[in-house]
Amino acid sequence: MKIRINFYQKSLRVRRDPVPLSGLLTLWFGALLIVVITWAFYSYKAHNSQLDLQQNRQYIKQGKAQLELIKQQLANKQNKTVFINELKTLQQEILHKKQIFSYLEQSSDQSTADYAQVMEDLAKYHEPNIWLTHIKFAGQKVTFEGQATQSKFLPIWFNNLKQSPFFIGKEFSVLELSTQDGVSVFSVASDLADEGVNP
Repeated sequence: MKIRINFYQKSLRVRRDPVPLSGLLTLWFGALLIVVITWAFYSYKAHNSQLDLQQNRQYIKQGKAQLELIKQQLANKQNKTVFINELKTLQQEILHKKQIFSYLEQSSDQSTADYAQVMEDLAKYHEPNIWLTHIKFAGQKVTFEGQATQSKFLPIWFNNLKQSPFFIGKEFSVLELSTQDGVSVFSVASDLADEGVNP
């Protein structure tokens, strides 16, 4: 016999929610946090990849520039015609300069010796009535230009010079003789190698 009556039926009992709101919010927050972390990680990786790509492009650009420079230098080195022509030109210039220096050295030595001897003889056999205005050495010929108070002193001066060690056996040729303002202007030459014409 029943002594209890159960009015709290099974359908009226409180059912437990398998997914409560707090759990659902926690689940969504966790999923969102995972998505944000994943997105940040991949964004960081993409940024680093972009930087590496730009750096690699810069390296490639510099490498291409260096390669072009090396190609140009190699082409210049392989083109030996320009260098050969420059070498020939330099050799020709050096040869000409050597010839010029040799000629100048010989001329300088000859002119110095001749000049010193001529000046010594002119000083030793000086004629007071004659003064020189110009002395010119041209190869084996020496030219005197000057003035005299009277033209009669010129033969005396020439005869005295012929007795000097340098002019002994050499003759003088009168190239020009004129009178200006009562003064005789003359220009005479003597060949240092051969005998000239007696004035």
